[in-house]
Amino acid sequence: MESKGIKEIRRIKRTNAEEIARRAEIAGALWLESVGSTNDWAKDWIRAADASTATPFWVGAERQTAGRGRGEHRWAAWDGAATFSLIARWRDFRLTRRESAELSLRVADAVASTAREFAPNAEIWVKPPNDVYVGDRKLAGILIESPNAEFVVVGVGVNVGNRSTEAPPELRERVVSLAELLDANDASNVNTADSANGANGASGANGGDDGKAASAFDVDAVRTALAIRVVRRMLRRDVEER
Repeated sequence: MESKGIKEIRRIKRTNAEEIARRAEIAGALWLESVGSTNDWAKDWIRAADASTATPFWVGAERQTAGRGRGEHRWAAWDGAATFSLIARWRDFRLTRRESAELSLRVADAVASTAREFAPNAEIWVKPPNDVYVGDRKLAGILIESPNAEFVVVGVGVNVGNRSTEAPPELRERVVSLAELLDANDASNVNTADSANGANGASGANGGDDGKAASAFDVDAVRTALAIRVVRRMLRRDVEER
């Protein structure tokens, strides 16, 4: 039986910013090949914004070379990770800046709930304030920054296709990825090409490969589907789906 997450990614064949913006119902999205930090890019975006600038806006990156965690911590992201930031006004969350703790909990729950849809048999939990773990291994991290009273940046990093065996040596026993959590049955479901049935959605024409199956774990599809569902949950877009 397919998990909700697997059903979602069968429609998507690449990391697709246009698809994320449309299905998450946000103002816009941008996918970068490389960036120092998506949160730092987002804060530059905010400095150029004015009252007419539409939000929420999503930015993600294939490679993040200077990712940050809370305090002085750095976020290590190697190939296959999902690293993105959502730029929003506090009102987009129906919260005020004084309710930052509530936003932190909401985002952590959004990431954990979405991860459970991909790996329903894994023991996924939130380590306060907002790290997401499987057992004693870290799956995802969150960094929320509010550069001024109007705007907030929600940075999310999730280990998707970046397996622990490929991590820096000091992290290999401390991290885990979605790829490692999916069992063989789920992996074969991810791999199934549905272009003949038109199930690739708006982006299917770009990635269907004429009906040929994708690789055993389609990192791009997972990252796109994960971003859509996390953003919808953060913004409470999914209320009508429950």
